[in-house]
Amino acid sequence: MKLKLLADARQRELLAHTMKIFSEICNFISDIGIQTNTIRNKIKLQKHCYYVVREKYGVPAQMVVRAVGKVVETYKSGAKKTFFGETSAVVYDKRTLAFKMIERVSLTTIEGRIEIPFLVTGYRKGIYERRQPGQADLIVQNNDYYLLLVIDLPEVENISPIEFTEINSYDLEEKQ
Repeated sequence: MKLKLLADARQRELLAHTMKIFSEICNFISDIGIQTNTIRNKIKLQKHCYYVVREKYGVPAQMVVRAVGKVVETYKSGAKKTFFGETSAVVYDKRTLAFKMIERVSLTTIEGRIEIPFLVTGYRKGIYERRQPGQADLIVQNNDYYLLLVIDLPEVENISPIEFTEINSYDLEEKQ
């Protein structure tokens, strides 16, 4: 599900800065993983870079964990030496992202947490209200910031199919 963040000018600066630093961290971790031959093993790679990244960049612990995960998943997908650009997605989880009621989201940035209002499209509102905590990616498109939520919907028992009446082209022509 895609949520449009209604960020003000200061929040946009923080999001842009967070994306830039997160990408630098991913590139740094990628280099360490290649040098230590741990690029496809999250646990081993994290052991090699966790404290170094925390000290060098001063970022929250969970942001380092999410960056390691992103790098490992990228290489596990078959990618060769990868460069993460300044607007590469920032990965959030339930420790770095929290929803405040139905209209605001709290996100971890490089400079601390910020609360941002967001927009949910109408036809997805019901899905949003039934969401479970999960993962989200912060992306930027055409200078607008979005959260791409992974939605874990609970299973619904006894779903009854929708019944359709048969419509033929003659019925459609009569209504025009």
